[in-house]
Amino acid sequence: MCSAVDSRVEASIAHAAETLFARQRSDGSWPNRRPPAVLGTAGAVAALRVADPTRSRELVERGTRWLLSAQNPDGGWGGVAGAPTQLVPTLIAVAALHLNDPEGHREPVRRALELVRSLGGTEALTDPGMAHMARTFLALAGLEELEGSRRIPLELLLLPPRVWRRRLSFRLAPFVAMAFIQARYSPPTGLGRLLHRAARQAGLRALAQVERGENDRGGYGGDNWLVAVVCIGLSCAGAPAATIADAVGYLRSNAREDGSWHIMQGLDLIGGSYVARGLADAGYAHDERLVRARQWLRDCRQVQGFPVYDAPPGGWGWEGPRGWPNFLDSANVLSALAVAGPREPGEPLRRGLRWLESRQDRTGSWGTFVPDTTLPNDGPCPYVTAQAVEVALDCGADPHDPGVRRALDWLLAHQRPDGTYEALWYRGLTPGTAMALVAFGRAGLGDHPVARRARQALLRTQLEDGSWGPGETGTLGDDPSSGTVEETAWALRALLASGVPADDPQVRRAADWILAAQRPDGLWPAGQVCMHIRNFAYYVDGLIVNGLALKALGSYRAARAADDHAELEAR
Repeated sequence: MCSAVDSRVEASIAHAAETLFARQRSDGSWPNRRPPAVLGTAGAVAALRVADPTRSRELVERGTRWLLSAQNPDGGWGGVAGAPTQLVPTLIAVAALHLNDPEGHREPVRRALELVRSLGGTEALTDPGMAHMARTFLALAGLEELEGSRRIPLELLLLPPRVWRRRLSFRLAPFVAMAFIQARYSPPTGLGRLLHRAARQAGLRALAQVERGENDRGGYGGDNWLVAVVCIGLSCAGAPAATIADAVGYLRSNAREDGSWHIMQGLDLIGGSYVARGLADAGYAHDERLVRARQWLRDCRQVQGFPVYDAPPGGWGWEGPRGWPNFLDSANVLSALAVAGPREPGEPLRRGLRWLESRQDRTGSWGTFVPDTTLPNDGPCPYVTAQAVEVALDCGADPHDPGVRRALDWLLAHQRPDGTYEALWYRGLTPGTAMALVAFGRAGLGDHPVARRARQALLRTQLEDGSWGPGETGTLGDDPSSGTVEETAWALRALLASGVPADDPQVRRAADWILAAQRPDGLWPAGQVCMHIRNFAYYVDGLIVNGLALKALGSYRAARAADDHAELEAR
């Protein structure tokens, strides 16, 4: 049976696939058209003003003009131009403007600072590390004093790495940089002075070790914002001129013509893995163009370890063949590879899965960078844990396999009272709840009381127009009354995976909303759902949204076909 709905779904999928394949590069990857970022731009402006003021004067001026053009009517800034105001981008942007030209930017700075005060100032930042970083940037600009701030114990790096690795995790580089900046603007005294002096070389060695694992010289994490923070720290520490020059050169090379900077330069792998899985779920698993995409993903597997995280070779990271290997990106790539079934070369898939399994926490969960971390922003993460479960099942694991069972037990034990789950790297409660529900459904636990609560949590948070948003997060910039394609696609796929029939009214409304949101070019508009700094700064990814939409529509089409087949069998 073919209905008007079926025809619309088929046409939508075909249109999206046609556009995506037309944009595919010859190596199998896809370009990621990301909008410029406030944090990347403000950080680069401040870093170049501090470390390279003469040569980079024109870049700094262009960057400040872009920041001024991106200021919201309320005086603040969001993650990207025009996005709802968030506190961290606002604090860093106002510091960059005042640092560069206090008199010329008096009025926009005044408006921003009034807004910051109305929002509670840096004290409103619940993450101590981000609060300290924001105060430090304000101090750099002469807008606040660092006196009295808690001293950053750089001497922690004098201990064996196994002691500090779990505590610092992916924040090692900013930890060192902020300690250097603090020592410059609020010099330690007494014992603290001696400890900092002894630890300075350890800090420089740690940054050098991070940089050696990168794709580009000076490209810490492939992240313009992080490179800016490190560049300022190196300048304050009196680091070797060549080291500072590498960071400056990285920032200069990434400046855009309009004066802005992206957040990260190497996010093609993340979005590409979402698109590859989405196209496969939408019926293109064996298309030669998708075979080429999977080859590109396999070639991005890292063949060298990353000592900073004590990570062996074998994982994936957003920067590609080098950079910061992490569990979220590795699970995304494995998901895209595993769906090919017998046509996917077995050994690369098995090696990647073994790498992911080796990074599981002792409790059964997964974080992001370092197993068993004590850094809350690294883990444990319900979303990553649930995705690792789905990947294992895609690769043929049994739900009762020890690693899978431990992960499922962890998820069953860590649901929030309202039935939801968080995700560390996507905003709100929809992504984590949806991913956990998919894992439960795939593992045969769809009728478990925990799964039922997760399903009900999604059903009751659907918006009137059929979409899903972040839910009631209480986070500045999150609008619980407005849905996105990403969050709606996550929820739709999860409901179908957990057994909600395709003809359920809420499922149909969700599918209709996604179909209606498709642009004339066949693709979907990206929402500000990806987290750069947890709960404080978001970014937009133009590939992830299309991969998620295709996954959801592919699941919806398959569920409708299964329902039609069951109806015919019953006749």
